[in-house]
Amino acid sequence: MLFDINEKTLKKFNNLVDKVVLAFSPKWALERKAYRHAFNTYRDFAGSSRTGNHSDWIVGNGNITPTTWELKELRNRSRDINRNEPIGAGITDTLNVNVVGSGLRFQSKIRAEVLGISESKAEEYRNQAETAITEFSKHADSANILTFEEIQWLAFRKIIEDGEIIALPGWATEPWRSYNRVLELVEADRLESKGMDIAGSLEQGIELGSRGQPIRYHFKKPNSQEFEIIDARDSYGRPKVLHIFPTKRPGQLRGIPFFAPVISYFRNLARYLDAEVVAARVTACLALIFTKKTNPNIAAQYNSFGTEVSDNGKTSKLQEFKPGMVHYAAEDEEVVPFDPNRPGITFQPFVETSLRMIGAALGLPYELVLKDFSKTNYSSARAALLEGRRMFSFWRTWFVQKFNQPVSEFVLEEAFLKDLFNVRDFYTYRSEYCRGIWLGNGWGWVDPVKEVEASRLAIDSGLSTLAEENAAQGRDWQETLAQRKRERPLELEAGILPSEKTESAGETKNVEPDTK
Repeated sequence: MLFDINEKTLKKFNNLVDKVVLAFSPKWALERKAYRHAFNTYRDFAGSSRTGNHSDWIVGNGNITPTTWELKELRNRSRDINRNEPIGAGITDTLNVNVVGSGLRFQSKIRAEVLGISESKAEEYRNQAETAITEFSKHADSANILTFEEIQWLAFRKIIEDGEIIALPGWATEPWRSYNRVLELVEADRLESKGMDIAGSLEQGIELGSRGQPIRYHFKKPNSQEFEIIDARDSYGRPKVLHIFPTKRPGQLRGIPFFAPVISYFRNLARYLDAEVVAARVTACLALIFTKKTNPNIAAQYNSFGTEVSDNGKTSKLQEFKPGMVHYAAEDEEVVPFDPNRPGITFQPFVETSLRMIGAALGLPYELVLKDFSKTNYSSARAALLEGRRMFSFWRTWFVQKFNQPVSEFVLEEAFLKDLFNVRDFYTYRSEYCRGIWLGNGWGWVDPVKEVEASRLAIDSGLSTLAEENAAQGRDWQETLAQRKRERPLELEAGILPSEKTESAGETKNVEPDTK
């Protein structure tokens, strides 16, 4: 059995052994000391050295899941950043707008060949599935407040801020509901253990099975000391608790706030900016300091300028600054020039470097952290947007798999049971009937002419499809085609000539409409 011995205990043990060996053989003691020095000095990896510049690099054992108090402190500080730090709040909104935006829309991708049905029948099933999700979205909240789109926004925001979100699929009984499935979002603080955790079976509110799988969740009731215990899954394997967080280590049970690596940088930057603001205010307030050579009676008239005069005619210490202040010193007081010279020449480089480091840790280009493209050209702006788009696409895909897709399976199962999703063998082909993608807001274009042309060439050369190009702009390709089909006859009737490309030089020309 292996024991985890900390540095302090190991050092005491080594000192004790050294004394014992020294008592029997000084030679052995010297050899032991030399070998231990060589072991601590020469290593295959310099990063593991404990001498020189690394002598004060002391780290913890690195728990897979941070302790309860550590997570609470991280969450509280992350929430404070989102409340009071403009850059932090802006980064959270940037992520949320680009990943979730106004809400992700379900588009069914049922395949006719897998189910052995005709394409027309598959299209009918797709329309029924999308209609079911759309109808559910209107009243998805258990409190009848939020739509499913708003729930998505709030859920992803809490993942950024707290590192995790908990959603409880419930059942509402109002007779006016088309669908009875609802969702309840639960704050991460409520998932905790009553008293001390039981080693090996209960950790931070999560009961674990023999394989380390969650089997029950312990939730503290709001404004109460009582706890509610909910099974992780029902007897059919459906999740009763959706505990969603990015996993960074095997066996991790709780989520870590998105800002955890840069909390110190946010704090240091905020303090530095506060100091610069105070210095600027002081500079703006103090106008003049000079020595007065008058008697106490005349000096009293200067009290209106903010200077306190004592009974003996001498001025008191200046305790506060006001705009346009004139301070009169006594004749025996020394006048010292006051020139804070702020902000200094290092102000802007320090702020920019701090923000670049924050952006690098969070996976965002500097331009997207500040929404500042004033110092970029077309190429660098496009590179920054593409880099940000890769990150947003990753988080959108992850969020859909963890949150949206399980919810859609609940809804489509209920639709099937209510004969609103008229498919055969639902439970046999459940994964196929629930197959789909979720469309978000479009990314937009840096140069619309160039990017539209690139999309057209990609489709023509077989590198992309109409569905993919429409999805990149947050549109349903079938809705686009249907709308164009409705518009074309009206264009012809109004005498509007559609613009088409010539096959030779790629130049545009007007072509007479086909009237046959």
